[in-house]
Amino acid sequence: MFRTRRTRHTATVEAVTAIAPRLARVTLGGPGMSAFHCDEPTQWVKLFVTDPLDGRTVGRAYTVRRMHPSAPRMDVDIVLHGNGPAARWAEAVRPGQEVSFGGPRGSFRPDPDAGYYLLAGDESAQPAVLTIAENLPAGLRGAVYLEVPGPEAEIEVALPDGLDVVWVHRAGRVKGEALRDAVLKAPVPQERVAAWAAGESGAVRDIRRHFLEGLGLDRHRAYAKGYWKRDEADHRDPLASD
Repeated sequence: MFRTRRTRHTATVEAVTAIAPRLARVTLGGPGMSAFHCDEPTQWVKLFVTDPLDGRTVGRAYTVRRMHPSAPRMDVDIVLHGNGPAARWAEAVRPGQEVSFGGPRGSFRPDPDAGYYLLAGDESAQPAVLTIAENLPAGLRGAVYLEVPGPEAEIEVALPDGLDVVWVHRAGRVKGEALRDAVLKAPVPQERVAAWAAGESGAVRDIRRHFLEGLGLDRHRAYAKGYWKRDEADHRDPLASD
């Protein structure tokens, strides 16, 4: 079976903004994006960037955090963890430089019968989690669990009424453990629940098991994907699709 080749676009870096101590928002625009459209939560693109360390070009997947309505322009949030080519690129890139990307791919469609949503993610999944939360149907209740190093890494978010944000502080622990523990202890109402989580693969594996066995959700209402794995470059989770 052949996978459809994603359309390649060329964009200009218009701005690089620090939105948290180790989180950069890269704004891409320019005429090369005129044919690009992205209008669903969790859609992602593959950025092809040049590693400033060795000059190699690599592709890495990133969620489109926001499309600007007034122009063909998008924001992509990149974690500056310092040990990967895309993170090094984001730390070094300056406005005016060009970058190519493919996509978009992926999508999220809310369960029309759900009365409550449980969402969770670490910094890598924060953009996807927030795009979901911002686009859930009006009147839906839920909780959004976001793991960050500490209170200094919290960002301002504006979510619909009925959704509560719970900031989970890692406080020196291994990434993913605090999120896993918080989700496993999260109170869930006795009504139709749907859940979505992403982050470090090992932690997400435990969260996935909790969704299916602990909460008793069927697979159509429980999504959990390992966006990355400790000590593994460009991880792909075999248990979740795009």
